Amino acid sequence: MKTAAAVFFLLWRRRRNNPTVMASNAPSNFSWVEPGKVAGLALPRMTAEYQYLLDNGIKHLVCLCERKPPQYDSCPQLQLHHINITDFTPPSPSQIDRFLALVEEANSKGEGVAVHCMHGHGRTGTMLACYLVKTRKISGIDAIEEIRRLRTGSIETHEQEKAVVQFYQRTK
Repeated sequence: MKTAAAVFFLLWRRRRNNPTVMASNAPSNFSWVEPGKVAGLALPRMTAEYQYLLDNGIKHLVCLCERKPPQYDSCPQLQLHHINITDFTPPSPSQIDRFLALVEEANSKGEGVAVHCMHGHGRTGTMLACYLVKTRKISGIDAIEEIRRLRTGSIETHEQEKAVVQFYQRTK
C-alpha cells in the first residue's frame, strides 16, 4: 500500500514531466463571459497559465494593472495590451472604448481575449460588464448583475458601478 506522500510524489513527478498536464492549469479566477470571445481572470503568474490561455483560443491578454504581469513574455504568441487603471478605480470612457475596440477587432479575426486585474474582480468586472452592455444591448444594471452572477465578487466600488451605468447611457 502506497503512502499519501508517495502518491503525492508520483503525481507531482508525472505533472512536472508532462507539459500537457502543466498547461491545463487554468489561471486563478478564470472564466469565460462569452466562450471563445472574452474571459476574465486574476493576474497570471506562471508560464503554464499563459499557455492555458493560448490552448483555449485566447490570443490577446489585456492587463488592467499598474504593472505588466510577471513572465508575460514567456509566451510570445500571446499579445499583451496594457491599459493602466489604478486599483479600486473605474476605467475612463476612453479606456473602456479602447478595451471594447480591441475585443471587437480580435473577435473579428476569431481570436479570444482575456482581461485581468490583480484578482479579476473590480477593474476586470467593470470592463466585462461594459462588454455585455455593448454586445447584448442590455442596461448597465443588468450587465452588472450578469457579471456578478458569472463572476462572484465582480465590480467592487460604487464608482465602478457608476462607470458601467454611464457607459450604458453614453451608448444607448
